[in-house]
Amino acid sequence: MKLKIYIGFIFAFLVFAQPMEIFAAEIIRGPYIENLNVDRGVLRFRLDKSTNAWLTYGAYPNCNRFMTISAAAIEQKFGLYGLLSDTKHCYRIFLPNDDNTGVYKAAENTFKTFKGQNKPYVEFIAFGDSGSVTDDQYPIAEQMENFNPDFLIHTGDVVQDGLDSDADAQYFLPYKNIIAKHPVFISLGNHEYGKFYKDSGALKFLKKNFSLFHSMPIKGKTPHYYYFDNGNARFISLDVNSVYGIKTAPSIAKDSKQYKWLKWVLSRSKKEWNIVFFHEPMYSNGYHGSSEELREVLEPLFLKYNVDLVFQGHDHNYERTLPVKNGEVNEDDGIVYVTLGGGGAPLYFKRTNYEWSAEFIPTYHFAYIMIKKNKLSMSVYDKSGDIIDELEIKK
Repeated sequence: MKLKIYIGFIFAFLVFAQPMEIFAAEIIRGPYIENLNVDRGVLRFRLDKSTNAWLTYGAYPNCNRFMTISAAAIEQKFGLYGLLSDTKHCYRIFLPNDDNTGVYKAAENTFKTFKGQNKPYVEFIAFGDSGSVTDDQYPIAEQMENFNPDFLIHTGDVVQDGLDSDADAQYFLPYKNIIAKHPVFISLGNHEYGKFYKDSGALKFLKKNFSLFHSMPIKGKTPHYYYFDNGNARFISLDVNSVYGIKTAPSIAKDSKQYKWLKWVLSRSKKEWNIVFFHEPMYSNGYHGSSEELREVLEPLFLKYNVDLVFQGHDHNYERTLPVKNGEVNEDDGIVYVTLGGGGAPLYFKRTNYEWSAEFIPTYHFAYIMIKKNKLSMSVYDKSGDIIDELEIKK
């Protein structure tokens, strides 16, 4: 009798102590792949409530090669280890089901790791200034989904006011299908420092909003400046926002840590191609125009260490220069500068007309770049999928 009473009491406690209805946790942001390289990466996502999550992954189609579990949390971050270079992998995310008696598959997708240095080819997308309150970034995102790049680079201003609360509408939702399988390497724009980016609290704002939810390479001072390699190319992201009056951004002056780091990274690169990307432009005929300060500091380094191509943003238009050196067209020794500022923010129009400008188009766009051995080909697309400009560089 006592045993029956005890069992009945436990049963009643389990039934009535639980909420009348339990809902399974759901992914409300992501999943998104970041900081991918030849043998590791990061998978992140946000849940609507704190709970454990299970992840399985491996070389495709063996998605169950590795399994790991996280602690209960809303923000989930998994390290992906033991990956094979230049290989398609797959992952599956599992969350507790409604009654906590098992799990359900919440998401799955694939991704491809970076190529080793013996692979002389790479493909990527470049775009920027996408954060906006307009709908123009959605057709750009849809056009980008037609490609299968190794990764994407972003020239800055991901979210208009830099707030994490706006990031879903302006970044994670428009590019949901892309970031689930392709990493995006972001160069900080002035808006990443917040609406009041010139104030003393801008660095705290960045750490509270952008830095908490993005994983970039640690080869530098993340997230301000860093580099990564893929195939026969080196990609270098800089934070040049100090020239725009953001005092909390790292200096880019010739005696600064960032400048010395950049010189070290360029001087030791053994890659066939060296590509740099950042936000404020060195050469531009757009609304903001060229930064003479940046040109004075960076151009001698770029020329000395054979930088092949520079991507920049800030001006909301597309522009490509002719090969330029010290403000003059120089087909033999000059560098091509490409402004990719038409990812979705309201467009700017031409304010000056320097002769080093080859193309200036105030339209929404992105660029698809292919490197094969000693040849680089770039095609720039508008939101209808039409090619608006092309570039070819041979070495």
